[in-house]
Amino acid sequence: MALAGSPYQLAVGDDLPTSRLGVSVWYAAKDIQFGDAVEFSDTETDFYGMPKMTIRYSHTAKDLATIESMRANSIRSASRIGTLAEEPTLAAGGSSLHYQGTVRMGADDDGESVCDPYLRVWAVDHLYVGGNGVIPTATAANPTLTMVALAWRAANQLVRELCGAEG
Repeated sequence: MALAGSPYQLAVGDDLPTSRLGVSVWYAAKDIQFGDAVEFSDTETDFYGMPKMTIRYSHTAKDLATIESMRANSIRSASRIGTLAEEPTLAAGGSSLHYQGTVRMGADDDGESVCDPYLRVWAVDHLYVGGNGVIPTATAANPTLTMVALAWRAANQLVRELCGAEG
C-alpha cells in the first residue's frame, strides 16, 4: 500500500529559485489474508487463450487503520516543512510492481501454501517456483533481495540433493 502526493505548492515565475518542492511517499505492508488470491477459470479464457484470472483483494480493518495513520503522518510531516498543496491519496490497488503471496511458500503442505521453503511445489516432483509470489508475508519495501536469497538457498539445496548429500 502506498500513499503519494506532492506536499508543497509548486512555485511559478520569479519565485521558482527560492521555492521549495517536496514529494512524500509512504509505504506500509498489507495485512495478509487468505481470501486475497488470484483464481484461474476452468471455463473462460483471456485474449491470449490463457485461463481468465480473477483477483480477490480487500482491505482489512488493520489495513484501513494503517492507511489512516500513514495519511495523518504524511500531512503532519509535510505541514511542518511547508504548505500542503494537495491531500495524500492511496495508490490504486494493483499498482505495485512487487506482487507477493500468489504462490505462497510454507513449512507444511496444509492447503495454504504452494511450495516448501526450498521452493519445491508440494506433491509435484521436480517442480520449483520462484519469484516474489512465494514470499508469504507482506513487505513495505522492494522484495528483490529477499527473493534472490530464497532462490540462492533453493539452488544450493537442489545441488546438495543432486550430489546425494540430502539436507
